[in-house]
Amino acid sequence: MDITTFWRTLAGIGILGLIILSIVWNGWLTPVQDSPRSIEIALLVAPLLYFVRGVLHGNRDTFIIVMLVSFFYMLLGIWYAFSAEEKIYGYLMTVFSLFLFFGSLLNVWILDKRDKLGLK
Repeated sequence: MDITTFWRTLAGIGILGLIILSIVWNGWLTPVQDSPRSIEIALLVAPLLYFVRGVLHGNRDTFIIVMLVSFFYMLLGIWYAFSAEEKIYGYLMTVFSLFLFFGSLLNVWILDKRDKLGLK
């Protein structure tokens, strides 16, 4: 297995984990919901769905943008981690966003090194 495959898989686990976590938690598992569930799911999942194809296919430019997007989800996860009712949701969101960030970062770093060396 190639090292870029490992980091791309880690980023894929991160983005798909964030999508599934947002849908499952906000759709079924949340104890108290102040805003409509459909709006919250749409606001959390729509930005991620836009980048799924690029992450799964290993598009370098998509990885760069996704690194910035993952910061939003990491901050949101930290915000939820301090809430008493949604502590688990916050921890999981933070972990998946870190998977997405570090998988994207190291994949771009390795691809740039290969381009500089002229390797495939």
